[in-house]
Amino acid sequence: MSARLLGAALLASALLSPTAVAATGSAFIVQDGRPTAAIVLPEKSTRVVQYAAEELVYHVEKATGAKLPIVCECDSTPDTAIYLGDTYAARDTGINISALPAETFQLRATAKALYIVGKDEDRDPLDRDTSAGTLFGVYEWLERELGVRWLWPGELGTHVPKTRTIALRAIDLTVTPQLFQRHVRTGLGFTSGNPALGFTSKAAEEYAAVQTVFLRRQRMGRSEKMSYGHAFTDWWEKYGKEHSDWFQLYKGKRGPEKPGARYAMCVSNPGLHQQIVKLWRDKGGAKRTSGPSFINAVENDIVGQCECEKCQAWDGPTPPDAMKYYAPNFKVYGTRFVSDRYARFALAIQQLAAKENPNVVVVGYVYFNYFQAPTSGVKLNENILLGFCPSAGWYPRKDDEHEWYKRQWADWRKTGARLFFRPNYFLDAYSMPFVFAHQFADDFQNGVRNGMVATDFDSLTGQWAIQGPSLYLLMRLHVTPQANPGALLADYYAGFGPAASQVKAYFDYWESYTMDNRKLIHDVFYDRVAIRWRTWAKAPHRVFPAGSFGPGEALLAKAAAAARGNPEATARVEFLQTGLAHAKLCAEVAQQLTLADPESTVERGKGKLAELLAFRRKHEREWFANLGHNAWVEDLSWKLASETKQPADFYP
Repeated sequence: MSARLLGAALLASALLSPTAVAATGSAFIVQDGRPTAAIVLPEKSTRVVQYAAEELVYHVEKATGAKLPIVCECDSTPDTAIYLGDTYAARDTGINISALPAETFQLRATAKALYIVGKDEDRDPLDRDTSAGTLFGVYEWLERELGVRWLWPGELGTHVPKTRTIALRAIDLTVTPQLFQRHVRTGLGFTSGNPALGFTSKAAEEYAAVQTVFLRRQRMGRSEKMSYGHAFTDWWEKYGKEHSDWFQLYKGKRGPEKPGARYAMCVSNPGLHQQIVKLWRDKGGAKRTSGPSFINAVENDIVGQCECEKCQAWDGPTPPDAMKYYAPNFKVYGTRFVSDRYARFALAIQQLAAKENPNVVVVGYVYFNYFQAPTSGVKLNENILLGFCPSAGWYPRKDDEHEWYKRQWADWRKTGARLFFRPNYFLDAYSMPFVFAHQFADDFQNGVRNGMVATDFDSLTGQWAIQGPSLYLLMRLHVTPQANPGALLADYYAGFGPAASQVKAYFDYWESYTMDNRKLIHDVFYDRVAIRWRTWAKAPHRVFPAGSFGPGEALLAKAAAAARGNPEATARVEFLQTGLAHAKLCAEVAQQLTLADPESTVERGKGKLAELLAFRRKHEREWFANLGHNAWVEDLSWKLASETKQPADFYP
């Protein structure tokens, strides 16, 4: 046993007394601020179990002030215990870890013991590919029994209600995550040619660490390791000379329209299907005997535009509303409706590969001009997994538009295929108070009601202090997909203590502003001078003019007054005030430096930009925003001086 565990065992023997729990006839984990139970680990603990113990100790101490000792089952049998992982004691209760699916856990309590046991791997507990059932079980118990909520990354965002006593209460529960993949892309990879706009290097490392912990606390992970993405981007170079017939026929020519251009595939071509299956076979896919064997058949990042007779013969009738919700200047507008050919493409690959392995699963996207559901009556099956990737439909949507997008999901599911949610919507909104929490939740839960099996959100831009409700629902709906969104948001607001109602009023203001200004938002982005996911910083001052910030500031002032006397609530309201001040500064800088205004000059915005950079240096370790993402957007949005190309560590 390690020195740490041995010391903990000695501490446990001193602290644990049978009489401490016998007086009332109930068992306690903590009583009157004193530990009355120990955490018991198996003799051979996985890294997941060890980390689960650390997380349990941390949160219980934060709640009660009592530090639970950690002991090894081989050395100590405390009177009252929390058994983590594959202990002999857990086995004696009938818990069979080997029978549990990946990421699954069981919570079970007896008169003097709590068992938190899950399907674990001895790998990095923070890696999304590590099965961490015991860790997930600890998080479940902390939420249920202590009311713990993780509002945003970091210490301030960790909400742990205070208590002096934790009783051992009855529970018997087995949980497997409903979604086999729960993934929000971290947003940690955004880089800018103007690094002075972002985090200093050490702060970037620290932010990555706290966000990684936060995402694991929200049970991000996956039990099936599928890989996918635009599958054919290098195929023209590899196969174009010998097999040009595998590629789009467009304007009378096979392959890219011009050198270096994107291209689609001739998805009806049997030779293409055979090559896709061959590559899968060569990688051992046909021989995989446990679990699904995935084939990536995701089309390149371009509209489907093959004009050959066979591809067109695979198409279904064009629905009358095919172009109704696309702007006339959008790349999809006016293109041929090709959903049925892509459905048949996935089916052809699946049927061919299934001859070698019936567990094959073909992964594709519904995207661009093959996003709307098929119309030919084509029938797919559950071995076809489609990423639902709307190329438009940004929030806020009009009511009829919102229903249209929801109907596409339901109608794709009716084909028999399984679906995972793969939107780009959380790349939207830059650093602005752009809140679409309820419309997003309705969209997400429509998918859940209609067979959603996984997610992949691009991306987490980390604007925690200004877009909190939307981000909180994004996290929590992955944990409890059927939960009432209002109840989830009530948990978020409860973290602000006596200022809860005022904070709710503040975010209600911004959500109403966002939803009520759909036309303004649409008009600002319609001409594509600014792009929703990439160059938002050209236009925040147009969506959020100076006058829009005053009501928000007034509502936060009321929240600050209500929080007075409660240090934690005060700090959290100040966190929101930091986010709002940052948003206002960003809008002011954008007005001076936007590339959408030919009058912009470096000199014109110099003073405001210096103010913004100083603000970021002062507040960066509060983790109010992912400043790396802010810099990434600003890089292609503003007229910037050479000073901003210096490392953030040295400027300003």
